[in-house]
Amino acid sequence: MYLSPSIVIIGAGPSGLLFARLLEVNGFKNYVIYERDESSSPGPWQQGGSLDIHGPSGQQALKEAGLFEEFNTVYARWNASRIRILKPSGETSICFGEDRNAPEIDRLQLRQLLLNSIPAHKIKWGHGVRRIERSDNESDDSAYRYVIQFINGSSATGFKLIVGADGGWSKVRPLISAAQPVYCGKMYIESRISHNNKSYKAAYDLAGPGMMMAVGPNRSLILQQSGDGTYKMYFGITAAKDFYEHRNDGATKKSEAIRKLMVSSDKFYANWAPHLKAIVADAEGPFRAWSLHYLRPEEVDWNRDVAPGVTLLGDAAHLSTPFVGEGVNCAMYDAVVLVKRLVELCGKSPDITTVPASKLEEALASYEKEMFERGRDLIRRSTKSEALLFDENGEETFPASMRGEHEKLFYDGRTSTRA
Repeated sequence: MYLSPSIVIIGAGPSGLLFARLLEVNGFKNYVIYERDESSSPGPWQQGGSLDIHGPSGQQALKEAGLFEEFNTVYARWNASRIRILKPSGETSICFGEDRNAPEIDRLQLRQLLLNSIPAHKIKWGHGVRRIERSDNESDDSAYRYVIQFINGSSATGFKLIVGADGGWSKVRPLISAAQPVYCGKMYIESRISHNNKSYKAAYDLAGPGMMMAVGPNRSLILQQSGDGTYKMYFGITAAKDFYEHRNDGATKKSEAIRKLMVSSDKFYANWAPHLKAIVADAEGPFRAWSLHYLRPEEVDWNRDVAPGVTLLGDAAHLSTPFVGEGVNCAMYDAVVLVKRLVELCGKSPDITTVPASKLEEALASYEKEMFERGRDLIRRSTKSEALLFDENGEETFPASMRGEHEKLFYDGRTSTRA
């Protein structure tokens, strides 16, 4: 067992890394990040898609972290915000979003931007958490109340604040909440269209540098351009959560079977327009399954007395479905607010060990009060958007919602600006 710095961050995703960067910017040096990945190199199922970074939340977070200029000049795809919605017949229902203040960045690019902004030695790779136990240490020092047990057999203790930024299946959340993710009944199956794919031109004609969504009864088909010009393609379907599991042996054969099913079954895309079916038939595998879960909004709440010195960021706190495209923005903004509360707490001495535990609890409670409201709102808006997108008459209800009052469900910033 070894002793950790005063602030421990579990998870090197966007919210955890952004939180670490903000600690650096504000002079808090006594922290460490524990991450389950063995290194910063992505594994075969960690590529992910593009993320739209919203002005009032994600972009603001990058500005406060001193990273917006690099994001803007190196990574941001300002011409990728347009969304084109089609009917299964191939007819265009609506195009919108050209003026959205929501440039795209690939998930791995955002991760690298954040990784480059903090000292490499602050991240302990290969430290997936097995569990976190309450210590039987009788010391009066509250820093020793928890012990982190890692999958690699090591353990750590001696920290004053644990920040769980470890996603929807958080190992930190059980300390503070009994909430568990709920499957919403929908999943995305991810594939891709590369430059040399015979359907690449058709994909480009439909989506351009942005996104195409073809919406039908209880299902959708999505194309989204990545930073390298290739396309991610997603089959959005209503299915049991074990309908397709990509991590098992034989993933390539399973992908081929799924591709044939998508093209041949009336439950999926068999009766859609020929050019849409052709793109599905040319989808490149192996496919990745993404079963969509959320936390019930009423469970985004807890009593601070349950686990002093513990709090959560992002999906660990308020996992939502992705149907308003705001999860990463909300997560990074969580980090902004939490660091602000720590700065207010510590004043000119950026060290939480210098403040009483009761004052730290007050700061965490202040952060969580705002975060709870923001997280619940995100979950509820995502659920509303999901209902419209996967409606039996989705080809009519979803485009109509984008023209009317429900447009605000989809993003939090409409005016494009690079300032």
